Amino acid sequence: MSKVFDGLTVIELADRRNQMVGKIMSDAGARVIQIEPITGSPGRAVGPFVNDQEDPNKSLDYWWFNTGKESVCIDVTRRPGQDLLRRMLATADVFVESTRPGTLAAFGLDYASIAPTNAKLIYASLTDFGQDGPWVHLEMNDPAHLALGGQMGVSGYSDPKETPIGGQGRQAYNAGSIMMMHSITVALWDRMTTDLGQYVDVAIHDCCAICTERPVSYWLWYNQPSVRQTGQHAGPTYALPIQVQAADGRYMNARFNFPNNVWLKMVEWMTELGVVGELADEKWNDPPTRAAAARVGGEVHTALTALLAKVPAQQAFERAQSMGLTWGVIRAPEENLDINHFKERGFWRDVEQPEIGKTIPYPRGFYRSDGLDVSPDGRAPHLGEHTRAVLTGELGIDAAQVDLIAQTGVVR
Repeated sequence: MSKVFDGLTVIELADRRNQMVGKIMSDAGARVIQIEPITGSPGRAVGPFVNDQEDPNKSLDYWWFNTGKESVCIDVTRRPGQDLLRRMLATADVFVESTRPGTLAAFGLDYASIAPTNAKLIYASLTDFGQDGPWVHLEMNDPAHLALGGQMGVSGYSDPKETPIGGQGRQAYNAGSIMMMHSITVALWDRMTTDLGQYVDVAIHDCCAICTERPVSYWLWYNQPSVRQTGQHAGPTYALPIQVQAADGRYMNARFNFPNNVWLKMVEWMTELGVVGELADEKWNDPPTRAAAARVGGEVHTALTALLAKVPAQQAFERAQSMGLTWGVIRAPEENLDINHFKERGFWRDVEQPEIGKTIPYPRGFYRSDGLDVSPDGRAPHLGEHTRAVLTGELGIDAAQVDLIAQTGVVR
């Protein structure tokens, strides 16, 4: 099956902030060559590690973010390394970098310097605050972006005494990377008609600021602040709690608002389990009446809580799904490996991991399509695994000369 970015070559200047861009493009068919420092990408030092043994080739975090990429180790702070990168960019389709503003200009590797040698190149920069402005020189990390961007202020528990919570998994960096991915895709689409590349400038802060969902809109339009809500989207008022315990002790996310056709099925289910009470009366077929009684302690909330207390979580999930309800069981991540739903949809893609002598199931892409596949085709690269092949094969450098360059520490 073909993939979205088949035939494209992407050069990625390795950094934890931008590696999601390369992963998406690699999983979608592009050839992604990651340019790493001689000591390796910063992502290689991030745990956990296989068997808790720190090793640049055994970081599980790095494995996930770098599936299918190639690794070329070049010291781009030195002129010979800069020349090698410049030669690689001359034939590339996309360049992804996240250095501090002005860094690559000092090396003669900024867009203005590279574009004359490759007019089709899409040059994408991911930075904290863009290339200019009053905050351009501030240094940020992922939690700081989540705080300044607004996500942390609306993430956490309903109890106002609880402090805000910053999301894990580098959500700010990933938000920036995904927005950059969209921008690159638009630039590629534009190139199909213009035959020209362009410069893409993405600021992580801007991406965070527009990824707060409703809170920004409510504040701008209605001057209403939003409150944090346990396991739910923030909003100007508290919503009904949705975490409900099932008969087997597991918790579910279960929303208690239903259209009329689903409500009748719910009444039938409650009748089967003897918890329907007066809810079989026709007056409850009126949505506003039900909504008023769905509050904590109301008739609808009480009956449905009693219903779930009699049914194991998985059974309740399957019944609710058959009725068109978006209920779900709250599970630990590793439990999802054995869920039939994921297996039947082909959600997992086994990838060979020679470091441990087995295959590891990876999630496939962001969507499933009969026409275009998005899924990892191979493991993350070992440090400098492809340096020699790329320098000799792509750049035509003699193997003996590569050895000499390696002796100087410019490549590895």
